[in-house]
Amino acid sequence: MTRGSLQTAPQRVKPPTIKGVFVNSHIQAVRRLLGEAGVAELSRRFGRPVSFANTDDVPIADEVAIIEHALDLTSAVAIPRSRRAYEAGRLHFRNFTTTPWAKVLFGLFPRNLKFMLLHAGTVAERVFKGVTFETHEMGPRSVQILMGNNDYPVEHFRGLFHEWMRYFGLKGEVSAGKTSDGRFEYIATWDGREHDGSA
Repeated sequence: MTRGSLQTAPQRVKPPTIKGVFVNSHIQAVRRLLGEAGVAELSRRFGRPVSFANTDDVPIADEVAIIEHALDLTSAVAIPRSRRAYEAGRLHFRNFTTTPWAKVLFGLFPRNLKFMLLHAGTVAERVFKGVTFETHEMGPRSVQILMGNNDYPVEHFRGLFHEWMRYFGLKGEVSAGKTSDGRFEYIATWDGREHDGSA
């Protein structure tokens, strides 16, 4: 090989991860409803044991598989394939609210969706590694969230943000799409006055 033909190998981008404590919330949800037999079935469907330390950095691709299997196991009716990612996102948020970090978060932050969405990056720092968040105020009751370098289906966080809205007792919509640079774009818009009196 000549000197001129030497090339620097491209650096491999590390897959984005989520802390094990949040993955464990999905496993605990199965355990509460179906007991250890349910967890054993979750492991069988996942293809290996679902055992994580709370501080583990779990690949998001693994969490997606676990939560979608958990959704299938715990849903009263079969979820159509077209809604699976969206419903998994809703379940993701409900499970998130059971974690110690969520209880601290909702105790510290005002119960105001706009404020919390605009600070989604701060929340994400405690949850993810490698996922980027960028937020913009779009109006009195509308926020744009841009997510980069994540392995979730685009509909997953549409469901999560929609469930967050419902958790705060608000009615609205969340649109989902992709930007020209490949990031996921969500625009959350809702009706009604929020608890801290904001417009």
